Amino acid sequence: MATGTIEFVAPIAGLRLHPIDASNSHPAVEKIVVETRDDKRLRIIFHLVDVFTFEEAEAIAEGILPSIVNRLAFYRNVRVGEPHFTGGSLPKDASGSSYTVTNSIRIRDSVVADIAPNETGRRELARLLEEPYTHNELYSAYRFAGNQSDAVARFMFLYNILLQLHNDSQREVDDFIRGEMPSVPQSPSPHNPSVVETVYTRLRNEVGHRRLRTAPEQTRTEIEGNVAALQELVKTAIWRAI
Repeated sequence: MATGTIEFVAPIAGLRLHPIDASNSHPAVEKIVVETRDDKRLRIIFHLVDVFTFEEAEAIAEGILPSIVNRLAFYRNVRVGEPHFTGGSLPKDASGSSYTVTNSIRIRDSVVADIAPNETGRRELARLLEEPYTHNELYSAYRFAGNQSDAVARFMFLYNILLQLHNDSQREVDDFIRGEMPSVPQSPSPHNPSVVETVYTRLRNEVGHRRLRTAPEQTRTEIEGNVAALQELVKTAIWRAI
C-alpha cells in the first residue's frame, strides 16, 4: 500500500487540542489527525492509502470535513470557520515515491476563553468524531449561528433552529422552553394578550416585527444577556433530534 497525507486548516476560537486520531469508514482513510495550533488554527490531516491525485484526495476529505468541523463546534461549543486546503504529500504511484503540494492560509485573530480537554475529554471527542454522521443540516446551522459575532444575528439564527425543530410554531418553541426552564420570564403578547410569550420569543419578535413601545437599544441589551442561554436550549433541542 502507498500512503500519503492531505491537510486542511480552519480558524478556531476557544479550543486548545493536542493531536487526536480518529478513524473513518472510508476505505481510503487510514486515520484522521485533529489538533489545534496557536490557539486559533484547527489542523485536520487525512492519512490516505492508495490515493494518487490531489483531486481524489480533496474529494474524499471534503466529504468528511463537515462531520468534523460541525461536531467540534457543537460538542465543544466553540467557533470553527471554514476549512481550507493547505497542502499534502501523495504517492505518485504504488511504488511509494511522492510529490508534495503546499499552500498557505491566513487566520484572523480572535479572542475567547480557551477550553483545553483533558485526556478523557480527548478520547471522548475522538469517539464522537468516529460515530456515523447524520443530521448535517442541524449541525451546520448550529455552527453557522455560533460563528456570528453579533449577538442579535446569533440570537435570531439560533431561534430559527428552534422553529425548524418545532414545526415553525412559536407556541411549540415556547412549550419546549418552558419544559426546559420552568422559571423562564414570560409576558403577554402585545398583539394577543391571551398568548403568553417566553422572553426568547418576545425578543425574537421585537427584532422580527414592528412592536410599539420597544426600543432597539433595550432589545439588543436583553438579547446580549440571553443569547448564551438560548444557545444551550438549542443545543438541547438538537441533542434530542439526533
